[in-house]
Amino acid sequence: MGEGDVSDEEDLVQLVFVSWMILRHWLHLSASSPVLRNQCRGSLDLKAAREVADYLGTRHHEFHFTLHEGIDALEEVIYHIETYDVTTIRASTPMFLISRKIKSLGVKMVLSGEGSDEIFGCYLYFHKAPNKEEFHQETCRKIKSLHLYDCLRANKSTSAWGVEAHVPFLDKEFINVAMSIYPEWKMVKM
Repeated sequence: MGEGDVSDEEDLVQLVFVSWMILRHWLHLSASSPVLRNQCRGSLDLKAAREVADYLGTRHHEFHFTLHEGIDALEEVIYHIETYDVTTIRASTPMFLISRKIKSLGVKMVLSGEGSDEIFGCYLYFHKAPNKEEFHQETCRKIKSLHLYDCLRANKSTSAWGVEAHVPFLDKEFINVAMSIYPEWKMVKM
């Protein structure tokens, strides 16, 4: 998780793009979403994930967990991610829980969307960028720090269950292409 929420349209675009890239290489694809049980209704992320799965014809697994299950997992989460940082723990807990369930299905490798929000400037605060130069500088700053936070969290949360996470948005060629897009084309016009 990053510093802000992303809109459902941006989630949908990102999910469609990465799914399209993956489908070129694998015929059978499943998608998974961790969902806090009492927050299913109205979840923009879940709605976008369902739409993409329907569009691509993939099986979509929604792994529901309760607040109690999340609280019960905190000690293990903190042990595996090796930090008491509240934001990191908050973001790691659903990933930790979904990794456990994915492992129980016999899955050994997953693709994760780390980097997409940073590359495309999808956090809500990016909409307040005063100009394309500052927008681009902020995307670069966020990308350069991914290894300290998001990627480290994803790696530790999945590795705790022996699941290997790959991050296709952070492929060097993909980053080069995505970052060569004119920053103003990425900016939301409000």
